[in-house]
Amino acid sequence: MSRTKDQSLHDERRRQILAAAARVFQLKGFHAARTEEICAQAGLSSGTVFRHFSTKEEIIATIAEMEFAAGFEQLRKLGNREGFLWLSKMRTKDWPILLPPSEFKLGPDSWLEVFRNKQFRKKAIALDCAMRKSLADVLRAGQKAGWVRAELNPTGAASLLLSLFSGLLFDGQTNPELDWSAKAKAMADLVRCYVLAEGVS
Repeated sequence: MSRTKDQSLHDERRRQILAAAARVFQLKGFHAARTEEICAQAGLSSGTVFRHFSTKEEIIATIAEMEFAAGFEQLRKLGNREGFLWLSKMRTKDWPILLPPSEFKLGPDSWLEVFRNKQFRKKAIALDCAMRKSLADVLRAGQKAGWVRAELNPTGAASLLLSLFSGLLFDGQTNPELDWSAKAKAMADLVRCYVLAEGVS
């Protein structure tokens, strides 16, 4: 078998295991889930699973990293002048665009689990800091370009906005019956009054 096919099969198996693990984690939680349940859900032997992931914790960390990457990609799409202008006019129907379902639907849960794990915590913190710095850089550049309020503290604002984003993800998972129409209006007001310079539209 060629190296390309070997790698393709390897990647496919990893995805299969991660998807199966995510289903088990959603059903039983991270701590109650057992490795043999993940194997059964994936339809693979324990030996095959352990060839790709040495521990359950590594599976969780990989899922968390991929969920982080999805969040980073969303930030890249919206973290610019056009994105903030769109947020300043947000409507209820726009929530699926701002908060699209992640691949494993374990975003905030997996992040918390990884931050608690000493083995993976350092890398998780580095990813989190990179995301905050990226948004702060966008806001700082926006100030120079004139579309972000000059008085805004880019570092503090980036941290606040990402905390808000995490909270919205958590709300979406735990209480989807909340008044999302009111939240859309509040989001638009917040961005318009707190982030954007006066007269920018």
